[in-house]
Amino acid sequence: MNILEIPFNQFLGLRDAQDASEYLLELPESPQMHNHLRTVHASAQFALAEATSGKCLVQTFADLSEIVIPVVRRVEVKYSHPARGILRSKAFIPQETVAKIREELLRKKRILIPVRVEIVDADERLTMSATFDWFIQIGDSAER
Repeated sequence: MNILEIPFNQFLGLRDAQDASEYLLELPESPQMHNHLRTVHASAQFALAEATSGKCLVQTFADLSEIVIPVVRRVEVKYSHPARGILRSKAFIPQETVAKIREELLRKKRILIPVRVEIVDADERLTMSATFDWFIQIGDSAER
């Protein structure tokens, strides 16, 4: 699955980060994304973070993408600083837990996977951090 092909993400203008060595996705600067303070709206940041967590999940478990059904179950969010300009995002699944997650998923056919996301603005200030708990279930593609 390509996260950027999801219609809502296309509507927002999400794109792969130009600095792919550090970041996954970007949300370009746009007045349509502003709130009443002329900073990037919290919901636009949330959408970027959710897409980023999904992209991290897909990249980390690419070999399972055709047999799993992912759904966000729970999210914990903290907004740290008003966001200005282009936003960039990165995500983390601790590498030491990936093998354990994979083993449990294949054994139980379902699992919760926490994905940590950070968003920074044009000045590299952390504007939002979140943990997305993805419920992953193995199912056949006809159910999607």
